[in-house]
Amino acid sequence: MPTNINSMTSGEGLNQLSAEDKSFYIRALLERLLPDLFLYTDAMKKKLPKNQGRTVNWRKFNSLPPVTTPLTEGKTPDGKDLDVTKIEAVLNQYGDYVLTTDLLQLTGIDPVITEASELCGEQGALSIELALGDKLFKGNNAMFAGGRESRDEITADDKLTGEVVKKLRRQLKKKNARKFSDGYYHAIIDPEMSYDLMSDPMWQDVAKYAKPELMLKGEIGKMHGFRFMESTAFEPVQNTGEVYVHRGLFYGKDSYGAVDVEKGGGRPDIIVKQLGSAGTGDPLNQRGSVGWKIPFTCEILQPDALIRLECAVSE
Repeated sequence: MPTNINSMTSGEGLNQLSAEDKSFYIRALLERLLPDLFLYTDAMKKKLPKNQGRTVNWRKFNSLPPVTTPLTEGKTPDGKDLDVTKIEAVLNQYGDYVLTTDLLQLTGIDPVITEASELCGEQGALSIELALGDKLFKGNNAMFAGGRESRDEITADDKLTGEVVKKLRRQLKKKNARKFSDGYYHAIIDPEMSYDLMSDPMWQDVAKYAKPELMLKGEIGKMHGFRFMESTAFEPVQNTGEVYVHRGLFYGKDSYGAVDVEKGGGRPDIIVKQLGSAGTGDPLNQRGSVGWKIPFTCEILQPDALIRLECAVSE
């Protein structure tokens, strides 16, 4: 059975598609991939230059210190040098494939390659979202509900509440985390966390928005300066007290970066092997495959602008 492939080498076999067919199947893959990338949507996108090696870097210009003394008449001040921090990440490839058969292509009701391309897009979306989550949930900036000091101290009563959200906003504001262009910080939580939060009287559901057409992809509501999106991609973890701890991300603009998979050189590649393309390895032309691969990496850019919240949830 095919398995997830974290490193694939290109050029193995012949990708037997015309340019027009390949563009069509890549579009089919992207249509299923992009709508489900909540974390990717808010990332600072980095274009991937060709032939520049596997290291991707973001250049972060740090704020200038405030001026605390007035200018002296007729005297030019010393001025400041730009303070630039370079953050690097190593590029990896992600990919997988599904097998097709001659009988399936002959008797299948749906166009097999198109359906497989769309399913690959769905799988790719989840793979990229999990890669982002794996990086961001490992950040050192964490808050634990109930005023706890660690994950293992969380009890079943330490749920996500409006009071916790206010503390998260205060923490981001103290660190001068930038808001998004919509004037809000953003947050991604799971459905069980949102169930608890929706009980708070300050919760504003998207159904009550004055302009619901301006809601974010996956948005479910807003509260205390945050707009919330809901994702089922990330599983809870069990602490030593046998409490299932759920995790959410609360963050400001440009707090993390990712390779641009839409138009920045990191576009996914669709790979279709026709029946019999394996030569003597498939002497009766019985097997083909549809696969995908994509170069991707991500990194936390502003640790103070991204907080991992851990809490329990209602049963």
